[in-house]
Amino acid sequence: MVLDLMNRNLHNGISELAAASRQRLADAQALLNASRWRGAMYMAGYAVECLLKTKLMYIYDCKNLRELEDLLRQRSILPTNRTVFTHQLEDLLRLTPGYNRLIRNREMLPLFNKVNQWTPNWRYTSKSTHRREATEFMTSIESFMQWVNNNL
Repeated sequence: MVLDLMNRNLHNGISELAAASRQRLADAQALLNASRWRGAMYMAGYAVECLLKTKLMYIYDCKNLRELEDLLRQRSILPTNRTVFTHQLEDLLRLTPGYNRLIRNREMLPLFNKVNQWTPNWRYTSKSTHRREATEFMTSIESFMQWVNNNL
């Protein structure tokens, strides 16, 4: 448990996660360019996760994820059985005021549904994918991240 708490406090400030988001997207693009399709998709999902966590810290004026989680619990926004230390993109998005706007957006919702197929479990699979699927996924990721940057 002590190790878990230490991990939750490392590298989770706004500037660190914002930089990580940009770097993971660049990593994903490099993997895509190297025909490493699943790796590109996997890394791109982390870019979105980091971006959503960054935006949440900005929205709620918190310096790190621990502070964010405490504040969201105090305000009864985050149920006790949930955490901001999640990889679930939709759970993170639901914590933003932009979630309902996204749900009503006929262009963006299908893109988010594609992005939301991401799972960190892809790191455990040797099952590959195809260029077309990876390219479409990356396009969806980039469009969704642009929407997040402009709307949250």
